[in-house]
Amino acid sequence: MRTYRLQVRVIQLSVLLAVIVLALGAFEVWFGNGSEPVGGNTLPNGSSLNNQESPGGDSGEGAGNELANTKIVCIGDSYTYGYPGEQKDSWPQVMADILKVEVINAGLVHQNSDDLLERFDRDVVSQAPGRVVIFAGVGDAIRGISLEVFQKNLEAMVEKAKANNIKPILVLPLPYPGTEELHKQYVEWETAFAQQENLQVLDFKTVLFDEQGKILSQYTVDGKYPNKEGYEVMGQYAAQELK
Repeated sequence: MRTYRLQVRVIQLSVLLAVIVLALGAFEVWFGNGSEPVGGNTLPNGSSLNNQESPGGDSGEGAGNELANTKIVCIGDSYTYGYPGEQKDSWPQVMADILKVEVINAGLVHQNSDDLLERFDRDVVSQAPGRVVIFAGVGDAIRGISLEVFQKNLEAMVEKAKANNIKPILVLPLPYPGTEELHKQYVEWETAFAQQENLQVLDFKTVLFDEQGKILSQYTVDGKYPNKEGYEVMGQYAAQELK
């Protein structure tokens, strides 16, 4: 009899232990051992969907090549506005017609990098474009603005663009009679800066000027500013680079 009772208690204890083990197993399955619930945002590799990078790019500032939208703002001086002609014949308009996207011409005459930086928030950031084309330098060189000031202003505009999820694209300054030394300094620094920051660069000189550094006669009437045909070839070049 005593042996029988002992056997019964052993069986009872075994059943109790089995129930406890099953209960703990159910708890692990249901709550996922302290992580995401089963069937929630857990991926097959065990990582959480909430911590995954967005498709097609890295996380963080300047991520991947994804654009916020197709809108482009072009900010600059007379060469962006389309002087001495009209905005309807400017290179931003030609580019817009080719790319079939919204392009805002934020070029104004008699501007330098100080002016562009001063109105960058109003004319670029407020438009929330996917890209901004920054064309500065000719007005700076004409006014004798130092390389240090030009650097500071361009760096500030690029930083503003990045901080607002806008991809900055730089345009190298064009040669202008009497500004050769500053032009050289600007171009050398801007080229190095673009490489350092991994920025796209446009160089209109490649389609407007000859090997001697003179603007091609068919693209100008005064040897300084492009004519309608000059702006058209600039727009075609920009569209090819930004497509």
